[in-house]
Amino acid sequence: MSPSPHLHTPRLQLRPLRQTDQGFISSLLGDAQVRQFLGGAVDLQRRSAAVAAYFSGEEGETAWLVQTGIGQLPLGLVHLSPHWDEPCLELSYQFAPGAWGKGYAIEAVQCVRDHVLQDRKQERVLAETQAANTASCRLLQRLGMTELRRLQRFGAEQVIYTTAP
Repeated sequence: MSPSPHLHTPRLQLRPLRQTDQGFISSLLGDAQVRQFLGGAVDLQRRSAAVAAYFSGEEGETAWLVQTGIGQLPLGLVHLSPHWDEPCLELSYQFAPGAWGKGYAIEAVQCVRDHVLQDRKQERVLAETQAANTASCRLLQRLGMTELRRLQRFGAEQVIYTTAP
């Protein structure tokens, strides 16, 4: 996994993962609400391997734990990885239900998007979400990302968004 630089916004810290984050990541992966549009909650038998994958990701993958600046309360994860179809990075995210509706996800995702485009000098970044995940679609649209195409994958209609016009 590529090293994650520390990033921040006025309210949030985005930092590299630590071994002590495993419990929080496991709780995200096991939460049916969080995983509703991500293939469902990961069962206990597969969860430890799924958590470990965040720490030993493949080349080109980067992950951040998103936490409040004050109190350092963990809120979610933002992850970059090579996209399935396109030769560019895909941005993905998952946040604990207690963090929903407070603007944390858009703030964190925008921070990572800007990092990819400005600091990493990438021409574009993609995000893929289920069409049924209207909250995620709205978030990506609010960030100025536009729909690139739709396709069937993982048993559902997916929408791929891009930062490029």
